[in-house]
Amino acid sequence: MRRIRGLVLAISSGVLISGCGGDSGSDSLGSNAKTTTGQSASQEAATTKGYALSTVIWDRVPIGVCWDMNNADFARYATQRNWSRLAVQETWEQHSGARFSGWQQCTNDPKYYGIRVKVEDNAETGPHTFGLGAMLNNAVGGMTLDFTFKNWSPSCQGREEYCIRRIAAHEFGHALGFAHEQNRPDTPSTCKEPVQGNSGDTMIGEWDLASIMNYCNPNWNGDGKLSATDIEMAQKYYGLPRTDETVYALTRAQAPAQVTAYDFASRAVKASIDLTLTGDYRQVDQMFASIDGKRLHVLLERSPTSIDLATIDTASNKVLHVTPIAPLLTASTGYSLLPAPGGKQVYLSSKGFVGIIDADSGTLLRKIAVPEGYAIIKLATASNDAGTLFALTNASGTNLEVLRIDIASALITGGYPAGSVPSVIRDQFAVTPDAKKAYFVSFASSLAEGRLTEMDLESGITRVLSDLPEKQPTSLTAISNQQILFADDHATSPSPVILYDVTTRAKSTLLTASKPIDFIQYEPTTKSIFFEQEGTWSVSQLKQMANGKYRSVDLGLRSFTSGSVYSSVAPFVVVAR
Repeated sequence: MRRIRGLVLAISSGVLISGCGGDSGSDSLGSNAKTTTGQSASQEAATTKGYALSTVIWDRVPIGVCWDMNNADFARYATQRNWSRLAVQETWEQHSGARFSGWQQCTNDPKYYGIRVKVEDNAETGPHTFGLGAMLNNAVGGMTLDFTFKNWSPSCQGREEYCIRRIAAHEFGHALGFAHEQNRPDTPSTCKEPVQGNSGDTMIGEWDLASIMNYCNPNWNGDGKLSATDIEMAQKYYGLPRTDETVYALTRAQAPAQVTAYDFASRAVKASIDLTLTGDYRQVDQMFASIDGKRLHVLLERSPTSIDLATIDTASNKVLHVTPIAPLLTASTGYSLLPAPGGKQVYLSSKGFVGIIDADSGTLLRKIAVPEGYAIIKLATASNDAGTLFALTNASGTNLEVLRIDIASALITGGYPAGSVPSVIRDQFAVTPDAKKAYFVSFASSLAEGRLTEMDLESGITRVLSDLPEKQPTSLTAISNQQILFADDHATSPSPVILYDVTTRAKSTLLTASKPIDFIQYEPTTKSIFFEQEGTWSVSQLKQMANGKYRSVDLGLRSFTSGSVYSSVAPFVVVAR
């Protein structure tokens, strides 16, 4: 990123342009950056060699990432850490085979393989890396980011997410081994930015003004997006995007329970997972995957008061741990589990509390109580806000309320009325990735018909989605900040699958099924829609065609191939890792 030049922030047509710290390897104000200040483009040509340094490309993935932070800062900056992680996922990981893992606190492991990231607000250095690529391996302070902007680039205050995401995308380009684009020998004289940091030894394509690594790019840090040449470079060294998709079908929900793992591409059976375990389980109550796709969780019931959570490693398809859940419950009904952003953790809601469980060890990490008299109906998370949990609650037996819960402090930081408690509770609840909107079914009175409703999570203002007359939405999902996906279950055919744009108010019926839709899953990594119909119990995929319409493809992967059908349980889970 650019060296500091008065930390000027200019806003023109909504575009943020600011200077930021450099590195001795890439973005700090190191010796290389200082000695090259004032060089012309012709002078650069004699001393630089390109922008990818092939000798420091990491020799394997995933590349670890850890945060050099104390416990207090690690909790305090949960949201900012998540913005950084998302920026990397949506750029280098999305467009290449580069993969980063971990994202937890650093340890003193001398054999650690990965990048140690510290966070500081230094007016002289700003965000930077010391070196490129594998030069950062287990180097303390190898990468520095800024989360507060009080001293360096204070104009980022109030636009922290904007700045943090763009800075992280740029710095992780350096961490992959990519130098500044203006360091190339073929940089035109129109680019006045000097050479800064380590140079590369390999040029790919023509000089690229749009590169996220180019200081001469008119969009600050490429507006956080990779150019076509950036993508070509990343794929040259780290390969094409890697999407290993597995479909886990619940082939038997009764004892002895069984889950079959199918390779999505070939439809071949990868594993048959026997969940007999202790031999006394009666049925499966719930099945879901961790957000990172590394774990499959299956809730097994002996009786309403004896319930265990089996955690399965999706790489080996072996059971890692079985966690007794019943001792944590305050009631034998009305509980549910939800994957937490941390990967290994799950949220357990039971009436008036939320428990955070490390599913790999079975440890109860934290217990968060909601106000007395409140009962949790359903929890929801926002992918871009890992530090916040949202709960749709029965506040008093007569009114619904949406609560905002801060995970680090275990405090309720907001609560908004959401209508009357209906005679039959509806557990449909979804939050947009940016944590700004929530969607649920609201009721004007206990006997009124439900209507899909949008809530502004900053003001609490609600808006009934009058374009959607559907009364029985199921599998409600906010697939983006603008779109919601759901099926309408009115127990009769036809049963539609609906995609609705809340901004343009455009409603698209993707499918009209002959039988009720039992379950829908949106897979964000591949942006695919999967579903099963009652009675058919075969995993199907909705594929978008060239004309924009969708067609249904039966994948031939069957659920409930033996034993009884349990329509209240997800019959399959698609995992991408």
